[in-house]
Amino acid sequence: MHIQVIVGSVREGRRAKPVADWVCAQAASRQDCSVELVDLKDWDLPMMSLAKPPILGDYEDPLQQRWAQQVSQGDGYIFVTPEYNHGYSPALKNALDYLYAEWARKPASFVTYGGVAGARGVEQLRLVLIELRMAPLRDALHINGIGNKLNDGVFNGDTNDISQLNTAIDDLLWWSRALSAARVSD
Repeated sequence: MHIQVIVGSVREGRRAKPVADWVCAQAASRQDCSVELVDLKDWDLPMMSLAKPPILGDYEDPLQQRWAQQVSQGDGYIFVTPEYNHGYSPALKNALDYLYAEWARKPASFVTYGGVAGARGVEQLRLVLIELRMAPLRDALHINGIGNKLNDGVFNGDTNDISQLNTAIDDLLWWSRALSAARVSD
C-alpha cells in the first residue's frame, strides 16, 4: 500500500513539516507500506476559483491535472495539520477542494497539534472528507506539548506519540487494503 503523508500547512515557521518528516520516518521503517511526503508548500495551489466544479471530473487546468495525478497515487493518506481557530488549515481545505474523485473511497488518518491537541480541527476535517467520499478513521495522533518536542527544527515524538502513530498506521493500512480491493472489484 502506498501512503501519502500530506503536510497541511504552508506558513513560515510551520511545525507541520518537521512533524511530517518524523511521521514519514516512522512509517518508512515498516515493511508493509511505501510512504511519500506530499508538501502543499511545494504545490503552491492558488485559491480554488476554477469554473468547473471538481465533482464533474473535467479538469482543464494543468496544475489541477498534476495535483490529481499526484493524489491518485495514494492508497491512503495521513494529513498532518495544525489547528487554527478551532479548525484545520486553509491550505489543506483548498487542496482538498481542488479534486473530487481522486480522494473517493480511500482512508485518511490524522496527525495534529495545537489547541486541544488539534482535536477540533480534525473534527471539522472529518466532515469534509466524508463529503469527498473518503473514510476518515478514528485513530489519530494528537500531539500534546509540541513545542517541547521540537529541537532545532526536528520533531522527536515520545513513546506515547509513537504508540498512537503506529495504531493509526495499522488502521490506515487495514482500511487501505480493504478499500483498494473494493475499488478493484467495482
